[in-house]
Amino acid sequence: MSGSESVTPGSLIDLLRQRIIGAISTATAPGKWRVVVADRPALKIVSSVLQMHSVLEQNVVTIQLITRNRQPYPDMDAVYILVPCADSISRVIDDFRVDSRTGELQHRKYARAHLFFTGALSDTLLAHLRSSPAARYIKAVAELYIEYNPIESRVFLTTPSEQPFYALYSPHALNLVSRDLDAAADRLLSVIVSLGIRPYIRYYRPLSSAPYEALEPSLMSGYGTATACPRIAESMAALIQQKLNDYYSHESNTNNSTKRPETLTPSVVIVLDRSVDLYSPLLHEFTYQALVHDLIDLDGGNMYTYTLESTDGQSQSAEAELSEQKDPIWKQLRHWNISEVSQTLADKFEKLLKDNFGMQAAKQV
Repeated sequence: MSGSESVTPGSLIDLLRQRIIGAISTATAPGKWRVVVADRPALKIVSSVLQMHSVLEQNVVTIQLITRNRQPYPDMDAVYILVPCADSISRVIDDFRVDSRTGELQHRKYARAHLFFTGALSDTLLAHLRSSPAARYIKAVAELYIEYNPIESRVFLTTPSEQPFYALYSPHALNLVSRDLDAAADRLLSVIVSLGIRPYIRYYRPLSSAPYEALEPSLMSGYGTATACPRIAESMAALIQQKLNDYYSHESNTNNSTKRPETLTPSVVIVLDRSVDLYSPLLHEFTYQALVHDLIDLDGGNMYTYTLESTDGQSQSAEAELSEQKDPIWKQLRHWNISEVSQTLADKFEKLLKDNFGMQAAKQV
């Protein structure tokens, strides 16, 4: 990892970063140059926790997007980081194309391929890879389980859509429920695997609740007929347990003794949904973080663009990223009450002036 990126013990951001760097740095022999190839969703995960230079420091010549026309590096190995989907698999196979009539190599972008998938690769896609002409050039296949978005060291998102409340609670979106729950369960599985825990899953069931299949007939006519809350947490818990069982079975079949359930740390995972607390979304927090998001338009939720005046009187645009990896003051104060932050920032500014004679002189001028 780059020295400019601080490490927080137990941080999900650091865990994700370590898994990605570990995959890239150990794929080929130490000191050997390589190429990183990623699809857009995987690249978004990588860029959320790693800067470009941190990746290039791992003896990486370049980072290529798999959907674009790419410069071949036939003398270098490629480290692929991909979402486990049919499109990405087809593109990998196309990178090692052979003549369908003679079976001879017709086109090869890289020397060999090391495939790392963000989540579980289905048996169907794996079989497609194994039976393809590219199989002889594939050095390794592994699943990283990095399909989650850590926005803070101990906060992550599993939201699979832009309107999760609508998809999970609206009677007019029942066709979206299974898709969104399955996607969220995949992301939670990634967090569990990254943490290296063996969870006992507990969930909340509202007193007035019913399974989705029981709700569907009564809800089709509109909101007014809803008399029970859907069992979202229960459905999610069942999906997570199913995916965990599949994961444990898969790891047992690969003889990976370090990832068997009995070797992992026992933990408890509590699954809740919004019905357990309907008031919090209606309350206003008086924290520094809430104030910033209320008053400032942040690009991507954490990037602030502003205008400053240079020493020659020219105006120029500047950016500040509110990130716990890059801004220690933001990391320290973001969850504090506004009044405490106001006093602390004033004290810090006074100390900065006191310790910096140049700033004192500028202030007097």
